[in-house]
Amino acid sequence: MATLIPQQLEATPMMTGASPAFHSPADSSGAKVQWHGRVLWLGIGCIRGTEKAVIDRAIRAVFQRYDLSLAAIAGIATLDIKADERGLIAYCQEKGLPLKTFTAEELRDIKVPNPSAIVNKQGGTPSVAEAAALKMGETLLVSKQIEAKSVTVAVSLAARKYRG
Repeated sequence: MATLIPQQLEATPMMTGASPAFHSPADSSGAKVQWHGRVLWLGIGCIRGTEKAVIDRAIRAVFQRYDLSLAAIAGIATLDIKADERGLIAYCQEKGLPLKTFTAEELRDIKVPNPSAIVNKQGGTPSVAEAAALKMGETLLVSKQIEAKSVTVAVSLAARKYRG
């Protein structure tokens, strides 16, 4: 799976101009209407007890870095042992997003670009963020990004927008 970097996103007109997940900066020539289909799935891994504000800042940082629209987020996917993670639950509730969880067995065999021996030892799968994102989306747009030393974010693109 290839990860798109900002330069590739800018150089690919179809991704920046036609895809509902991407937006270009508004110019001063007049009002613009932007539509963002819910096509981006976030795979999230976090240290136990990570606060909602830290998760929010981590997601915003990744989306700003890769010029992605927060309005295009379809939902959050993670390892099932994070289903009771207060910060993650609070983030999803505040944003009106579904939280999808998967067992280590469901994530274990998904091919990811950045497996982790530490995550494998602790969680029973070599990937949480990238694998969970890929369970919900078809293309990994952003490989795992570790933010604030406590949150890992990966972003995938689904073929169809989420209708919840």
